[in-house]
Amino acid sequence: MLFLFLGLQRMFMPNGPTKPEPRKPKDGEVVASGAASAGKSETKPDETTPAALPSSQPERVVSLGSMDPAKGYRLLMTISSRGAGLERVELVDEKKEDRFRYRALEHRGGYLGYLGWRTVDAGVLITTVPDASPAALATCPDTSGGLQVGDILNAIDGKEVVAYEDIQRVLSKSKAGSPVELTVVRSRDQQPVTLKFQAVLSQPPLDVLRTEEYLAERAPGNLERMSCLTTLAAVGNSEIPIGKRTMPGLAGTLTDNWELMPLEVPGGQGVECRLPLTTYLQDAKIPADLVMVKRYRLLPLDTAAQDAVAANAEAYCFDYETLIENRSGQAVDVSLRHEGLAGVTLEGWWYSVKVSPYFFRGAGQRDVRYGDSAGNHSIVLTRSIYDRELKSSQDPGLFVDAGGSPAARSLRYVGLDAQYFAAAFLPHPDAPDGLNNLHQAGSDAVARPDNMVSSQAQAMNTAFWFDTTKKTLATGESFSTRYRIFAGPKDSRVLAHHGLDRFIEYGWIPWISKPLSGVLYFFYSIFRNYGIAIILLTLLVRCAMFPLGRQAAINAQRMQELQPEMKRINDLYKDDMQKRAAAMQELYSKHNFRPLSSCLPLFVQIPIFMGLYRCLSVDISLRQEPLIPGLSWCSNLAGPDMLFDWSSWMPEIIAGRGTGYLGPYFNLLPVLTIALFLVQQKILMPKATDEQTQMTQNMMQVMTVVMGVLFFKVPSGLCIYFITSSLWSLAERKLVKRLVPVKPASGTTAAPVTPAPAPATRAVKEASKSQPPSGLAGKLAELRELLDKPAVRSSTQRRDKDKKRKN
Repeated sequence: MLFLFLGLQRMFMPNGPTKPEPRKPKDGEVVASGAASAGKSETKPDETTPAALPSSQPERVVSLGSMDPAKGYRLLMTISSRGAGLERVELVDEKKEDRFRYRALEHRGGYLGYLGWRTVDAGVLITTVPDASPAALATCPDTSGGLQVGDILNAIDGKEVVAYEDIQRVLSKSKAGSPVELTVVRSRDQQPVTLKFQAVLSQPPLDVLRTEEYLAERAPGNLERMSCLTTLAAVGNSEIPIGKRTMPGLAGTLTDNWELMPLEVPGGQGVECRLPLTTYLQDAKIPADLVMVKRYRLLPLDTAAQDAVAANAEAYCFDYETLIENRSGQAVDVSLRHEGLAGVTLEGWWYSVKVSPYFFRGAGQRDVRYGDSAGNHSIVLTRSIYDRELKSSQDPGLFVDAGGSPAARSLRYVGLDAQYFAAAFLPHPDAPDGLNNLHQAGSDAVARPDNMVSSQAQAMNTAFWFDTTKKTLATGESFSTRYRIFAGPKDSRVLAHHGLDRFIEYGWIPWISKPLSGVLYFFYSIFRNYGIAIILLTLLVRCAMFPLGRQAAINAQRMQELQPEMKRINDLYKDDMQKRAAAMQELYSKHNFRPLSSCLPLFVQIPIFMGLYRCLSVDISLRQEPLIPGLSWCSNLAGPDMLFDWSSWMPEIIAGRGTGYLGPYFNLLPVLTIALFLVQQKILMPKATDEQTQMTQNMMQVMTVVMGVLFFKVPSGLCIYFITSSLWSLAERKLVKRLVPVKPASGTTAAPVTPAPAPATRAVKEASKSQPPSGLAGKLAELRELLDKPAVRSSTQRRDKDKKRKN
């Protein structure tokens, strides 16, 4: 029943009520479809695509960081001039040579690098080339260097490329380390020249934040939005209307091209973005002359730091600063709206189930988490945002209200929470009051919920925003805000350094999950394989439970021995449940048999199972860890083993992502687990004595198969636990059978079983004079005579039976 409840919780509780089929997008709506649509303004029902003011700045894309491990960068950032937004953040630190510590598991092909793809008539335009990426290291006999900004990619290995989706499809069939031929068109002296490059693909790094999605991670209805967009929340008496993203006339601050220029960062890299707001404010009839500036700074890992843990944690952060300059001839009251982060990774959204702090509400893949200065930690579930948007797209979804207390309006962090990764705004050490005394803050759906399928709502794109309080700027004065943005793994030590440890949710029993994690780490430190560590953990648990398991096996053996008499009692008192229960109780007491003691090991295993399930669901250490090194099968113990992809020929209801019961991959380990469960039931369950028992056993077998369907997408590490535990149970039962006396068969004699003494009847005494019974057969004879009481049979029946026995 516990397994059934958890399976139903996985399937139904996160999804909520059903809803009608999604409708087609209306004219003017832009639904996320990859980087080909990057740069388009995503719109919601309450908005139209803004008629952006002509911008004198061309679109540019800048990359900060490097894929060269010698330079020590953990992050690779892509910043667009359009809205000066953060387009992408990738984790590029290596675990060993040419192997990323966190690679994109949903992308199994090779990786060329994120080149800021933009679709043009002749192919796909390259707007940035990250340092040391496979594209930057590509070679061509007709030119020096690799691919460059402005190149147009139109073919890969001779296959035509007209959109970013074509690049994904071609590269998905390749492998890391394999060479590919790239055909690009480059402008030389204003003349197009076709060049052919040879590039060696790398593994795809994990992208914590991004605008576009892999083909395998798309959910209909999601929209694209960059992170770290900033506009004016209020100027003088004008402010953003409720339910809107910008003030009237200022939509271009989120969509137009800002001026990008290099920013000197000692020991690191940076970029400064600048946008004069005079034209926008005049269009909005606001008499003010303001300039908005944004600065991004990124530093590599500090290898000389004394505290290695702190240095490692800091390497997953970058600085984000905004500034407003007042060039007006009078003082101006202004406040900023920060559209924080959006597009956190969707890795494994169709199989992973995050642990929710609520009993009846399941967590999503893009929940919003925040903590205030009073020490409160809260979460806005993806499903809650989805339900709210379905009711009203004008609801701002406030979790910080302007009327709240100063403590409630002062945040210590606010961010997005995925399965194994997180991204969050933090106060900068040089500006610790950056999140204090906010005017308001809320969550937002970057999607059209009415276009989404309900079963995929946990993958809805979400974001958060917050408004600063108004500041009065005198002529020539400026107002700045500065933050640290964390974008990295949910590693307990990394999160604890930033005060984000509540992002890891263990559920109801952390006092079991955390010690189990410690035991796993101990075994892993010895054998360097988490599959072996899980097996050893299972054996350790079962060894500790062996006394209970032995007693349960003994009781099961006695249950088999008493089956004939139990069947006789059932037949005798078929229509009298009270007498049947009394006779059963007397039988159990006579043979010192406790039926419920067989269930004790199960009750002890339940919290262990729950703890291990939670441990595997939240511990990033098991992510990307293989059962057998070198095999692509079962290469992620924190997810299904994914033997092969059957989504191309299985129906949607079976293999759909989020919509299918089993998912797009056939998983071998759950099938082996259920097969072992059925074998275990066949061997260990006593034979049915009546139709009711037979029906119960058949129902248990059916429920076992149903449980296999419900748990088909559980982490493969949990299946290893089940398989090891089942094999132990079978071996334990075989061992105990050698130690427990069994019922003698014909022509054999078993060791006597000494039951509790029972009152001797007259019939038993008379029978003992002629042939004294011994062992279990004698005791069962006493039981038969005990049941021949007046309350059971008439005196005539007893006399007739006594005569037959004497004869």
